[in-house]
Amino acid sequence: MGNKTKEQRELIIPESRPEVRKVDGEPTKIIGYAVRWDQLSHPIFGMFQERFKRGAFAASLINPDVYASWQHDAREILGRTPGTLLVTEDDIGLRYEITPPSWAEKYVETIERGDVRGSSFIFRPTKEEWDETNPDMPIRSVIEAELFEVSPVTTPAYPQSSVGIRSAEETFQARPTIETTKDDEEEQRAIANDLEMRLRKLNL
Repeated sequence: MGNKTKEQRELIIPESRPEVRKVDGEPTKIIGYAVRWDQLSHPIFGMFQERFKRGAFAASLINPDVYASWQHDAREILGRTPGTLLVTEDDIGLRYEITPPSWAEKYVETIERGDVRGSSFIFRPTKEEWDETNPDMPIRSVIEAELFEVSPVTTPAYPQSSVGIRSAEETFQARPTIETTKDDEEEQRAIANDLEMRLRKLNL
C-alpha cells in the first residue's frame, strides 16, 4: 500500500537518545539516531506496526536536501545538508550529526542535561511491504523512503521504549511547518481512511 503522504515518526530509547560531542578545536556536534533498523513499533493508530529495513534511505541520501530543526520548528533550523547536517546509514540505523549555530547553545544544554531525550524524523514511504499473518495487527515494512527532516524532540513516540504513538490526527495534520497544502491535507485524510477500511476488511 504505497502513498505520497509525508509521515512523522519519533523515537526515544536510551541507546538512541541524542548526545552532544565537544572536542577541543572542533565545533560542537549533536549526534543521534532517527531510525533503528528492523525495530518494531508499538501499534500505530491502533491499526498496524511498522519497521524500517536497512538501506531504506540509501537512495534519498545520494543528493540529500534534509534539514534539522529544533522540535520540528522550521524557524529554528539547526543544520542542513550538505554542510551543517550529515545524515548517514550504518549497521545500527539512520544516524545524524548536526553542527548547530551558536545561538542554539541553550538547546545544546538541554540535551547535555538529559532533558531532551528523543529524535524525530519526517519521511515519505516509496516502497513498502505488508505482513498480514496476524490480521489483528498487520506489520508494514518500509523498504524505501524519502527523508525530509530530523529533529531532537522532548516527547517522542516511536518505538520500543517510547511514551506512546501519536494519534492519526497529530501525525498527519498537526505539523503546518512541513509544507502543508490542501493537496497534502487531502492525502492525509485519504491515508487515514484507507487504513480504517483496511482494518475493517481484516476484521470481516
